[in-house]
Amino acid sequence: MKWANRADLAIYLVGSLAALCSLAVCARLALYIHASVNVFGIVAFAPRVKRKMDALNRDGKEPSTWGCLPLFLLINITATEVWHMGTVIVVLLLLAVAGVVGRLVLHHVPPGHIGIVRRRSGPAHPDFPQVTPYSTHGVLARTLLPGRHWMSPFVYEVRVVPRTQVPENKIGLVTAKEGRTRSGNRALARPVPCDDFQDGVHFLLNGGEQGTQVGVLAGGQSYSINTELFQVRLVDRVHVPTGTIGLVDARAGGNRRPGALFGPHVECDDFQDGERFLAGGGQQGKQLAILQGGAYYDINPALFDVITTHNVGMRGGPLEERHLQQIAIPADQTGVVITLDGAGPGEDDQVGPQVPGHEGFHLPWVFLRNGGRRGVQDETLPGGTVSALNPYFVRVMLVPTHLLALEWDEKTPAEQQNYDVHLGRITATVQGYRLFVDVKQLIRIPAQSAPGLVRRNGGAQISDIGGLDCNRLPVQRFVQRVLGAIVTTYFSQIATASTVLEFLKNYRDTRLELATLVENELRDWGVEPKGTHLGMFRAEDERLNEMLKRTADEEMESEKLALQLENAEREDAIDQVRVEAQRRRVQLELEAEIQLLGLENVMVLKMLREIAQAPVPQIVSGGDLSAFLETLPITRLDGLMDRMRTLHTGTRTASAERPSLPEAQDGEAGKKE
Repeated sequence: MKWANRADLAIYLVGSLAALCSLAVCARLALYIHASVNVFGIVAFAPRVKRKMDALNRDGKEPSTWGCLPLFLLINITATEVWHMGTVIVVLLLLAVAGVVGRLVLHHVPPGHIGIVRRRSGPAHPDFPQVTPYSTHGVLARTLLPGRHWMSPFVYEVRVVPRTQVPENKIGLVTAKEGRTRSGNRALARPVPCDDFQDGVHFLLNGGEQGTQVGVLAGGQSYSINTELFQVRLVDRVHVPTGTIGLVDARAGGNRRPGALFGPHVECDDFQDGERFLAGGGQQGKQLAILQGGAYYDINPALFDVITTHNVGMRGGPLEERHLQQIAIPADQTGVVITLDGAGPGEDDQVGPQVPGHEGFHLPWVFLRNGGRRGVQDETLPGGTVSALNPYFVRVMLVPTHLLALEWDEKTPAEQQNYDVHLGRITATVQGYRLFVDVKQLIRIPAQSAPGLVRRNGGAQISDIGGLDCNRLPVQRFVQRVLGAIVTTYFSQIATASTVLEFLKNYRDTRLELATLVENELRDWGVEPKGTHLGMFRAEDERLNEMLKRTADEEMESEKLALQLENAEREDAIDQVRVEAQRRRVQLELEAEIQLLGLENVMVLKMLREIAQAPVPQIVSGGDLSAFLETLPITRLDGLMDRMRTLHTGTRTASAERPSLPEAQDGEAGKKE
């Protein structure tokens, strides 16, 4: 036997030597000393024999009885010596032996630990040769909780280990070392309720299988798990950053039917309850439900493959980080939704009708269940909204709803992304001259018309991954195919049937006619025209430009003179109207005075006013005497009398022409008259 502690061996040898020396003094004293030394040897030697046997059992070797022979001899000698000792000494030795046995039999499990029990002796169970739910040979499935436990040291071996601790932001992925063999090609073991794998007996007796388990251990807790039955591997919790989404692919479950993009949706607490997912008929592959951003999830990575912005770059393939961002619709645009799954389009090949209950495509399984069609949808996402949508299921294309200014001109490199990128300057060949025309059209696309525009003009997206698509191609195609074709065709037609001067003179009619054509065409698309503007005509030949300029100047001068003449004629007409009105006003005033005062009194008043206003010279010296006489009142009075006679004659004539009132027809009227 190899002694592990030389100090114990030295003590035992010194005690034995002392017992031999005490024989010279007293045989009984030597007996007491030697018996005490043997008891010490038993106490020191027994644990070492036990540990050696445990080591042989762990190594799979059969313990030899020769290794225990020295201990048996020592116990036999000690028992013989105790037989010859006194009663008191025997009792003391028995108490010492009982203490030693109690120390070997009593097992203490401290807090935060568990005891794993191995049975050394007895037959092994045929179904559970290594870890057994019964009290047979091998590791027992049950564990010892913190406290004191009495177990035979020669039958059971107890090993104290710490409880399984799962930190925060971690989960425990459990693998069963023992159990039934998995049937079929299942990647995960059949789930068995066993108190978070703390009840190994229940796990084994209820058909628990070997391999990776469906359930996981939540973080921030400790578990009393038998490490001989289960292996726990710590993995990170799934974190979906704020403003993003997480996509889920199931590694296990049923097989999808041929041609199906998704399996049926199963409520499973955001894929944290794998047992419910499998029991509810969950299928392998892409899932319709997504993980919302800004949260952590306890998801078994052996059951679900979660794609987030943390790992999408390492996966390769068409899926990119931009596909996992929440879809934000600008306030001046609308989001046209294209579903990648659903029923086939109808015979009318129109946009998909609105489907109730899917809450803005956040619940795609409801959309599919209620008969939603695949393709462009009539329901759009309004501007200013933010949506967390599954890019495996929908693609959102942005269409502007604000006022668009489309110009037919030469584009710079910075304007290659504009909606009017395909609209070049209009060139019309009239009488062999190339004329350049700048055209500008204002339009607005209503939100309800955007789906039809996208459906009829399509896009450049050919991948099976959706998400937010900022491609401007549908609107650019609409502008090129509709507006561009109308304007180009119109100018080609009028250029063929016009001369240069007619082309220039008919500018206003050209704009009005073009605006009418554009408005009629846009009405069929549900697009609102907001104005058609034509710029100046400019010829490629500068000589023609000079001639057109002179012609335009002459026409403008002629129009200016005609306008001045028209204004002068209008002023003459206005003066005539004013003179006639003044004459009628004076006549009416005079007639009113005559009717009120009489003709003679009015004549006298007029003469007096004329005399009062007559200028009288203050100083007379030399000069013409006739001019002086004309200023005297008598002379002015004579001229005034002639004017009055003329006025009186005109007044009588007017009075004679004025119709009289009709006479009364009855006596009552005659009396009143």
